[in-house]
Amino acid sequence: MKNARASKPGHVTKGDVVDDLGLSREELVELKVKMDLWRDLVTRIAPLGLTQKQLGQRLGVHQPEVSHLLTGRLSKFSVGTLIQFAVRMDLGVQLKITGLKRKAGVVKTVQAKATSKGSGTRRARGLTIAR
Repeated sequence: MKNARASKPGHVTKGDVVDDLGLSREELVELKVKMDLWRDLVTRIAPLGLTQKQLGQRLGVHQPEVSHLLTGRLSKFSVGTLIQFAVRMDLGVQLKITGLKRKAGVVKTVQAKATSKGSGTRRARGLTIAR
């Protein structure tokens, strides 16, 4: 029986590391939304080759906040702030809210599109809610 303990798994995962963090359902959904926003932001930022100072000017934040963003310290940012960053990086943002038991045809969509105005400032052009 010496080897029985060695072959027994110490932790059984559900398949997703984030699901195994022991967060409440609400915290888990918020973290996943932040992760999706962050991934898309970093994918957009990386090829631009901006310095942290340049990126900070574009996002309207100081360099330490840029560092937190680039290193994935998502607890430093709200979902709203990450959405603002996405719009400032000329990304569209779409949020879908569904019921727990998804019913066909019941989906709310919120979409914002970015546009440039004047000297490099970014503003949300439209916000639509479809049902």
